[in-house]
Amino acid sequence: MPRLPLPILLLLVTVLALAWPAPHAAAAETPELQTDHLLSRLVADRVSAQPGGELQLGLLLQHAPGWHTYWKNPGDSGLPTRLRFELPEGVEVGDIEWPLPERQPAAGLVNFGYSDTELLPLRLRLPAGFEATELTIRLAASWLICEVECIPGRGEYLLQLPVSDEPGAPSRWQPQFERAAARQPAWLADSGARYSAQQDTVRIQLPLGAAAADALQGELDAWTLIPATALLLANADPPRLQRDGNVLHVEVARSEYFTSAPERIELLLSDGERGFAFEAIHDSALAPLASTAPGATPPQVGLLLALVLAFAGGLVLNLMPCVFPVLSIKAMGAIQAADDPAELRRHGLWYTFGVVGSVLAVAGLLLALRAGGEAIGWGFQLQEPGFIAAIALLLFAMGLSFSGVYEFGGGLANLGQGLTEGGGRRGAFFTGVLACIVASPCTAPFMGTALGVALVLPAHEALLVFAGLGLGLAFPMLALGYVPALARALPRPGAWMQTFRELLAFPLYLTVLWLVWVFGQQTSMLAVAALGAGLVAVAFGLWLLRQAQGAQRGQRPLQALAAASLVAALALPLLAPVPSGAGAAASAAANDLHEPWTRERFDALRREGRPLLVNMTADWCITCLANERVALSSEEFAQALRRRDVTYLKGDWTRQDADITAYLESYGRSGVPLYVLYPPRGEPRVLPQLLTPALVRAAIEELPPASVGG
Repeated sequence: MPRLPLPILLLLVTVLALAWPAPHAAAAETPELQTDHLLSRLVADRVSAQPGGELQLGLLLQHAPGWHTYWKNPGDSGLPTRLRFELPEGVEVGDIEWPLPERQPAAGLVNFGYSDTELLPLRLRLPAGFEATELTIRLAASWLICEVECIPGRGEYLLQLPVSDEPGAPSRWQPQFERAAARQPAWLADSGARYSAQQDTVRIQLPLGAAAADALQGELDAWTLIPATALLLANADPPRLQRDGNVLHVEVARSEYFTSAPERIELLLSDGERGFAFEAIHDSALAPLASTAPGATPPQVGLLLALVLAFAGGLVLNLMPCVFPVLSIKAMGAIQAADDPAELRRHGLWYTFGVVGSVLAVAGLLLALRAGGEAIGWGFQLQEPGFIAAIALLLFAMGLSFSGVYEFGGGLANLGQGLTEGGGRRGAFFTGVLACIVASPCTAPFMGTALGVALVLPAHEALLVFAGLGLGLAFPMLALGYVPALARALPRPGAWMQTFRELLAFPLYLTVLWLVWVFGQQTSMLAVAALGAGLVAVAFGLWLLRQAQGAQRGQRPLQALAAASLVAALALPLLAPVPSGAGAAASAAANDLHEPWTRERFDALRREGRPLLVNMTADWCITCLANERVALSSEEFAQALRRRDVTYLKGDWTRQDADITAYLESYGRSGVPLYVLYPPRGEPRVLPQLLTPALVRAAIEELPPASVGG
């Protein structure tokens, strides 16, 4: 075989070397994918994978000038980039290790994301027994890329790496991975940070470790706070930072979309080049910064205003339908004492003691339960079917007494006479207690704001506000004894009072019917049947007592049987099985006009920039039911929703719901109803607690058209 000249041989070797595939260098990269205003590629930091070892993957994003994609919390608009991998069995991949984001102001909003060239890294680990000679990685990615307009994008990638027992050499993408690592925030583990969400602000206290303390030695103005937890802070408002030794205090406006205070939130402190990530634990007792925030209301002014609103709300509550039967009962006692001013004053005072005392008892229990972590508000007792059943049985017994089935006396005088006829001090006091009980389902104007303020005040100030509510409720009866002109206006006692007394039974029966309906909404038809049997048992027991009163012999057996019947009346509805969430689920079922409110659905619609009407209601809230009947169920209302493309969400608070309680508290309310209208952008509008069709229609028509963008 003839020998080739040396120059030709060298030339052939060079050509073969250049033409021979270089699997290690090419294996760590995939072809570039060009989509709208974005060039993307799936890359690895090593040219091969090692069983039992770890390597880094990354989605490399090269944005067109002026365009950006989003961080894990996109801010006021936008969507984060999402990655979905298909990997061989046993291969595990971690979450995106997000580099420090940029603040991206846009038309009064602030978003968080990336522009220019950015790598989103994550870690991949192979099991020690991985036997394949090649690692195949498939990725489906989606993103939203925006300038002024926004364009959804997606890409699919395939990366194949050889598997070797030796650690792979660095790939040509190593500098990009090093840059992404340098821009990772330092995690402050067990930082001891705390936060509180007040009416308009979020306050954070962060104890600084050595590294963070050194980094923050200079001007604090260079640093900003970025929430990794969405819908928490008003992103466009600059935070106020103060340092007290090695503790950093931050105060920032609360997001208008804030609905609840999570137990833990994740935050990022950044100056653009360096960052510290940490978790803060909710602490409602966190103190504000030393200097008062602009526009803050001094606590004493807040308390005085709350007292005035509470008194006014209690006064208006007397006009609500739930209180009418009890006022009528008390009016009969006042009429009987109209000729004796001293007795009339005593009636008013004992009635006031009953009202205020019972309001304070309920408020004290409410505050104690909330301090223990319960998410409840005003009217919480009506969320318990057992309480509803007991009140229905009591009012039914009162109605039967008014109808003449049984005249209470003897050993039952303290309760029967007190609750039905209003005679004597005990009667006046217990009538006041009953007024508080039956007033619970009603909400009057001014009440919502006052009670919402009370629940964020110290306990002793909160009880003062509740006492103001009770005093307003009792004031008309109290005034009768101290304003002679009012007493002279009362009709004179006479035979007509017996007829009036019997007539008063029918409002009580209607109230019982409504309570049975509420009980059914909370429970089941079987439980309603049990409550119906309890009502029959009450009627039978009172009939037996009347028979015993007129019997010459055998009174004790009749009384014992009556007592057994009354005990059975209480036991029957309480022993009936109650399906979990049955009533709430039935009430929350969506119809053509509304869909049920959930925190997830609400948050999603707000992120989309959809106009919303939120109605927080409960089946036991008479004001809520009246508003829905008058203003929120007509075809005119439905047409107004359609014209402005408004999504109508209804939250059912008939049974206890912690998410709804938190939402109510975010608007300074402790009970229902609450109506909030959200425009596509801008501040939400809280509607009055008493609605009219014209008011609701006008509010909806004022909304601008919806627009979704980033």
